[in-house]
Amino acid sequence: MAKIVTPADCAQVIRVLATALLLMLPYFVAPFTLTLLTEALILAIWAMSLDVLVGFTGLVAFGHAAPFGLASYAAGYFAREVSPDFFATLVVAEIVVVAVAAATGFVATRASGVAFAIISLAIAQVLFQIAVAWRPVTEGMDGLANVPLPRAFGTSFGEGRAFYVLTVAAFVGAYAALRRLVDSPFGHTLHAIRTNEGRAAAIGINPRLHKWLAFVISWAIAGLAGTLLVFMKAGTTPMALHWTESGNVLAMTIFGGIGTLFGPAIGAITFDVLRDEFTSRFQAWQFVFGLVFILVVLAFPSGIAGIVNVAWKSLWRSRS
Repeated sequence: MAKIVTPADCAQVIRVLATALLLMLPYFVAPFTLTLLTEALILAIWAMSLDVLVGFTGLVAFGHAAPFGLASYAAGYFAREVSPDFFATLVVAEIVVVAVAAATGFVATRASGVAFAIISLAIAQVLFQIAVAWRPVTEGMDGLANVPLPRAFGTSFGEGRAFYVLTVAAFVGAYAALRRLVDSPFGHTLHAIRTNEGRAAAIGINPRLHKWLAFVISWAIAGLAGTLLVFMKAGTTPMALHWTESGNVLAMTIFGGIGTLFGPAIGAITFDVLRDEFTSRFQAWQFVFGLVFILVVLAFPSGIAGIVNVAWKSLWRSRS
């Protein structure tokens, strides 16, 4: 008896093919394009981490630059002053990010709606001011510079293909981990809290604990993105913690489509490519991107993921 092919089977095949394509791209694109793709994948990890809060838990964060920039500083300082080993640096950065997330999230997740959004923004701005003022460590507005290339397994992951492959591995790993998380009972609990927090509490779920855990997990994944970016750029500045960066990642997530994981990833990649294209063509590139953003969201409230879902369902129905 022939096995019935389901949409889930097709989706799994597409994921495998997409991963293979990502790994093959370095052999077909120019060095600048490869650098752009590397940055886009790092931003995709960052956007997916925000989707855990916005799309699956219903907590709109206006300060998600906080874990991104904090990890950049922690990883950059450790790599420059102690060791450029990638995994040791990542562990240190994650310890710092998770510790701050656990403390600040305990307070932030007691609120919801606009209050949570403002608290998250305040956390990021406090960290921004610390980065500006703590010159002996952060070097102020000049930023942390001269971060060495990462090393792992006795190999230096310099610019180009090696670092791109490392980034692809991190992106695929982050996506797989988050996909397993949101498909787990814990992920379904987050969905229940987002849908109706009062009803979730009535059936025995602890909304505050689950929102706090989602907050910490979201910051931890964002910390991975921040660690990768500081190695890619060989440094960081306080602007990585600024509210404008929080706005950018929120725009990526909404533009791609919240609550889907792949939507924010696509949104981040599209954002980075469009930003590069628009900055070379328009002086006010933010205005042009804003128009594109509004048109996409008005036509498809679910973002780019909504467009993909409509096309996918139409294709599947035509084959049935």
